[in-house]
Amino acid sequence: MNIHSKKLSIVKQKKMYLVFISMMLCSLIMGFFFYFIISNSNKELVMNTQKDFFNNISNINYFSSLISSILTNGLYVLIMFILGLSVLGFIFIISIILVKSFIVGFSISSIIGTFGWKGIGLSLVYVFPHQILFLIILLLMCFYGCNFCYRLFNHIFKKQIINFRGIREKYIKVFIISLIGAIICSLYEVFIIPYLIKIFI
Repeated sequence: MNIHSKKLSIVKQKKMYLVFISMMLCSLIMGFFFYFIISNSNKELVMNTQKDFFNNISNINYFSSLISSILTNGLYVLIMFILGLSVLGFIFIISIILVKSFIVGFSISSIIGTFGWKGIGLSLVYVFPHQILFLIILLLMCFYGCNFCYRLFNHIFKKQIINFRGIREKYIKVFIISLIGAIICSLYEVFIIPYLIKIFI
């Protein structure tokens, strides 16, 4: 690959990142405002759920919560990795990051809607930094997964000769790093968040 091709590749990668980041931000914003347009009965249901969760945070079973969180986060990463190995997997990969971003946005607004001004600090504690870090991890998986899908598509349908060994090794490394990051997010969520939340409850 010559210098010109490398520059074009870098430009394409930056554009891909910008597209994915923009999509995630739009989905997060939509999730944030979605709370304010749902019916009052649904708002009441969400508020009761939020109050039950935060009021019982001190009664958390650390072991079962940790296992549940690791399995959930790990499953996100694993599914995205597997989807990246298929030609049409990019559709579902992008759907995953959009849904996750939407959930984070909805969580922020619903916490604020439930606890008022106190909810601003509470939502910050609940979301930052582990939820944002996990979104970044999913963004990384999305980029490499879609990139692998794209190259696979070109290889199958356009008969391009591609060095899959190097790409596959990099993809596996990103998967392992993302998995470790997901576990760290789970550890923070289970062992740190409950203590921080008690400050606001």
